[in-house]
Amino acid sequence: MKKSINWEKYTALSSMLVAVLALAISIWQSYSIQQHNKLSLRPYLESEFNTSLEGGWQLYINNQGLGPAQVTDVKYIADGTIYRDRDAFLIALGEDPDCYVKGNVGRFYKVSDRQIVFSTLNNTCRKTEAELMALLSRMQIILDYQSLYGETYQLLIGQH
Repeated sequence: MKKSINWEKYTALSSMLVAVLALAISIWQSYSIQQHNKLSLRPYLESEFNTSLEGGWQLYINNQGLGPAQVTDVKYIADGTIYRDRDAFLIALGEDPDCYVKGNVGRFYKVSDRQIVFSTLNNTCRKTEAELMALLSRMQIILDYQSLYGETYQLLIGQH
């Protein structure tokens, strides 16, 4: 007597195997796309410092990354003491807060966005190179920021 092959059983098993493999590949592909998006939308904040021959100076923050950055915390440090307030920080450095343009650093930075941190306003606020170097050696600014995906980063400006 000849044994018959139950093709329906093998067809059902192979269909189930194909479905499970398709599901696994879809999950892996979704994970890969998410990782790619995280890398593609990564922000990168950096500082830019400019001086003029007349003794003026500017400090900017630029988003050079490919995604937006949300600042979550700003610390101004003068001589090792942390300040949350920009004006208190400047006063601790012996500076007049009215000598500087007031920029908002604790903000949302779009791609290619640029924000002023400090910029001297007039000639009475100008500094010699030695005075400026002495001021910069006493200060530090720390910005904590995150990407759209919640990844955290930190920008350190000044002496570390």
